[in-house]
Amino acid sequence: MFKFILVIFSSVTSFATLAQNPEEVVNAFFEALNSKDHEALEILTVHDMKIHSLKLGDSVTISSQTAKEFIEGIKSMPEEVTIFEKIIDSDSIISEHLAQFTLPYEFYVNGKLSHRGTNVMTLLKTKSGWKVSYVADTRESF
Repeated sequence: MFKFILVIFSSVTSFATLAQNPEEVVNAFFEALNSKDHEALEILTVHDMKIHSLKLGDSVTISSQTAKEFIEGIKSMPEEVTIFEKIIDSDSIISEHLAQFTLPYEFYVNGKLSHRGTNVMTLLKTKSGWKVSYVADTRESF
């Protein structure tokens, strides 16, 4: 049992810590999201990350989440629910200590398209490497 826990912990840790540049962090973030790996998401984000979402429709509504709320939401998803955020394209601006990505996406729940939109992610280069500090997204449901 101890070996199993050690293997799981080391794979989570290496998965998130192998990301050394902003592109790798963004890719690791979505791999962690799609596998509902809340431990990797904690490693890949700053502790006070913020998420703002614009739900598009007849009217536009804005919601926000803290890193803690986002990760708790991932943790609370039932095991039988699968999620997959498919990134359609990527555009970025990267400087020495700051990176920003624009990422059109489609989001699937249990294999069915739930919504689509655009993510804008900001990353900061910290003492421990690149971390996601902010996410804004649009959500257009069907």
